[in-house]
Amino acid sequence: MKDSNKQLSRDLVNGDKVKSAFLITKKDTKKDKNGKYFCDLELQDWTGKISGKIWSDSINLIDINSFKKKDVVFIEGEVNDSDKFGRQINIKKITKIDDKNIDYSDFIFISKKIDEESKKMLSLELKKYIENIENLYIKALLESIFNDEEFLKKFCSATAAIKNHHAAEGGLLLHTVSVTKICEFISNSYSKDSNMINRDILFCGSILHDIGKTDSYSVGTTIDINEEEENLISHISLGYGMVLVKMEKIKNFPEDLEREILHIILSHHGLKEYGSPIEPQTLEAIIVYNADKFDADIDHFINLTNECPENECWPFSNYFKRRISIKKNPVRQKNHKTEELQKNKINTSANSIGNLNMEKLQNLKKSMLESKEVLKDITYRNHENDAENIINKDSVINKNNIMNKNGIDNIENRKDLGGEKNEEDKKDEINKIHKNRPLEINKNAEETKQKKMEDTDFEQPQLI
Repeated sequence: MKDSNKQLSRDLVNGDKVKSAFLITKKDTKKDKNGKYFCDLELQDWTGKISGKIWSDSINLIDINSFKKKDVVFIEGEVNDSDKFGRQINIKKITKIDDKNIDYSDFIFISKKIDEESKKMLSLELKKYIENIENLYIKALLESIFNDEEFLKKFCSATAAIKNHHAAEGGLLLHTVSVTKICEFISNSYSKDSNMINRDILFCGSILHDIGKTDSYSVGTTIDINEEEENLISHISLGYGMVLVKMEKIKNFPEDLEREILHIILSHHGLKEYGSPIEPQTLEAIIVYNADKFDADIDHFINLTNECPENECWPFSNYFKRRISIKKNPVRQKNHKTEELQKNKINTSANSIGNLNMEKLQNLKKSMLESKEVLKDITYRNHENDAENIINKDSVINKNNIMNKNGIDNIENRKDLGGEKNEEDKKDEINKIHKNRPLEINKNAEETKQKKMEDTDFEQPQLI
């Protein structure tokens, strides 16, 4: 049960007087710029970490040999927060707490952890790669390692690093599967026209390259380094030894396979100054080295981006040994905020200005769409009416033409009871008919219809 009276590292601010217990995760004795010794500590509780300093003016008053790394101690001091050194506790008194009086739940802090479902899926992917190995000796080697349930559990919970990349519980499993996937992509890309890449050796090397980290790093109250193993031997040499022992237990394991697989493990850091006792000399070793570096570089960059409080900045990276450019995507950040609001069911008030404006905009858009449909309908209706009127008009004209022509013929040919009309009377009646006849009487009705239709062509109006 957590101590409700404990001062938490995440809540400490400049000027706070500190009287509280912390777990020591790092301890170093250094010299300041004046050549005086001081003790540099990293302190942890369940909420996070904070730096602690025993300066030269206090170091002679405190027995720094009375405590060590992984001890829980009671601290008295004051918080100092500066731009140069950040938050730290200037320690005036420190006392080791007896193990019997410690509730370690107050001090367990794992900043990152791969969830159990993801670890299960990654574990299945790893086993799938092993199942697909064709070489019987390599397959037997991998099965002898990963069919051990106790070791598999340890492997799946291990970290790939302390802070640089995949520094999480389950980070080693994630890194191993990622490197193997990259190796698979490279193999598929370059093996189409040749058989230069031995896929079984490549996948075996990618799966086993960091296996020594199961002993050199630990995940307990914190993600930590096992100093004796990593500093004196290193995870590269530890992995070499672990795999060699397994190989020797497999009868007649081929010497050439043994050399090539062990060579990948020994050379996967690439350069001697980076810890590799030998540099990569086979194609499979070169691929594993580059895949390992690529995956580590990308994860480290992503971590820096996530930790950076600014959208754009140029932080210095000790890992890359240079400044790097970080540019976060503001659109993606906005989406994250929207998702968070939806997740927490936080809705803005219905009376807010934003909602009113949004409602007006939606109504305006709806009205414009309706107006556009109405206008389109009216336009096409007018077009149909014009065409119908033209046809009707042409029919009347055609009928009048026929009637007028017949009228003239009848006048010329008609006879009364009193005999033929005289020439003067005929002329008067013909002139009367001609005076009332339409101007287009001599034009073909079909041509008139076509002309009228052409005169009614129009361009569809557009809403802006």
